Amino acid sequence: MSLANNQESEGQSGASRLCNSIIVAICLAPLLLIVAVFVVGWNEKRDVCAQNAILEGKKAVAEVPCTATSGQNSGDLIMFACDIDRAGLQRFSLPGTDFASADYQGTGLETVGQMLQCVEKSESDTHKTSGGGSETTTTYTYTTKWVGHRVDSSAFKRKEDPLGGWYTKCGVENPLWPEGLPQTRTAYAPQARVGPFTIPKSYVQKVPLDTAVNVGDTPIGWTSAAVGTYSTSKWQVSGGPGGHHGIGQAKVAFKGNNWNDPTVTVLGLNSAGNIGPWEASATWLCSGSMLSDLRTGHISKQDLFAAMASSASSLTWVLRIIGFLVMWGACSRFAAPLGVAADCIPCVGPWIGDKVEAVACCITCFPACGCCLGIAGVVWVVMRPWVGIPMLLIFFGMLGAGIAFKARSQQARSQQQGDSLQQGHSLQQARAPFV
Repeated sequence: MSLANNQESEGQSGASRLCNSIIVAICLAPLLLIVAVFVVGWNEKRDVCAQNAILEGKKAVAEVPCTATSGQNSGDLIMFACDIDRAGLQRFSLPGTDFASADYQGTGLETVGQMLQCVEKSESDTHKTSGGGSETTTTYTYTTKWVGHRVDSSAFKRKEDPLGGWYTKCGVENPLWPEGLPQTRTAYAPQARVGPFTIPKSYVQKVPLDTAVNVGDTPIGWTSAAVGTYSTSKWQVSGGPGGHHGIGQAKVAFKGNNWNDPTVTVLGLNSAGNIGPWEASATWLCSGSMLSDLRTGHISKQDLFAAMASSASSLTWVLRIIGFLVMWGACSRFAAPLGVAADCIPCVGPWIGDKVEAVACCITCFPACGCCLGIAGVVWVVMRPWVGIPMLLIFFGMLGAGIAFKARSQQARSQQQGDSLQQGHSLQQARAPFV
């Protein structure tokens, strides 16, 4: 098979594939199954504890006005909606860069420095070959892209081929990252004053940095076409075999918090004016559940706790899906050697192997789903029986269906074998008079 200049191929024998699949089935699949069981069980426990903490916090929270003193309701879970005090916030600068004179005061400063560089992209395509083997063909393509870090073009795979794409799309090496170009980074103030209270960095980081901001005068050699956005061509690389395509151009953007709407709603434990996470009461299998939040704007108590419950539930479902997929993948790996073994059959092996893999994938979905329901049901039965019992009933129903299916299959196989023996015996009796 001929390959283009921007491609390379690598093959693997059927014996090697079969050995790898057996190793995965024996070693990796059980480990993945254990991890999935842990993730599913821990996630259900986390969800119960989080929802309990939210319900308790909603009953215990005290709403305080911005005119309150910092010591009011000290030791209690409180919530308030006040403006962020800009005067007491940290000032951010960028020493050692072209923006060394920058001076911005806010809850944080997001700096996005980028350079136009040549990047390599690879796409691999694997197909089966005769004898159960496989061949992987990797295609490399090149293009220019704005990147927030230096891309080492000397490590590109197919750069030496004149027709491989690098000469026409790039043509020059990427330069080193200039000292004057700020690195992409986000810095936050260590604390902030909100009304009469002080919030720590963990709260400050929840204030979104979504507003373009100017950080000072435009440096020499730079241009600014929009608020908080600067660009320069002073590091652009001179032309090479295929031109330069703008490689080496740089741009930087700055974002801070929105001072046109400085109001935030804060929830946390008041310790003499310092706000921090509030710990819910320890209950059966739940201890150390913390509650804290900051959201922009003025939010009512009802809406705040509803949003927190929704966020906790969304995370629960994400982890449930991840746990199920990991468990399904682990179960399917147990049957992977069957598909590879079928691939080794001459002529029709790849076709049969694909069918075996598809059937194994569908069949293993059933036990993976049942295991997830069983694990979640056990946790919920212990913590909330009225939720866990129906889940366990579904699990045992699926388990019973699986056992019944297996028993019926064995019965049908035994009946088939008995019929075959009976037919053979009848045939012998029919031939007896002629012997």
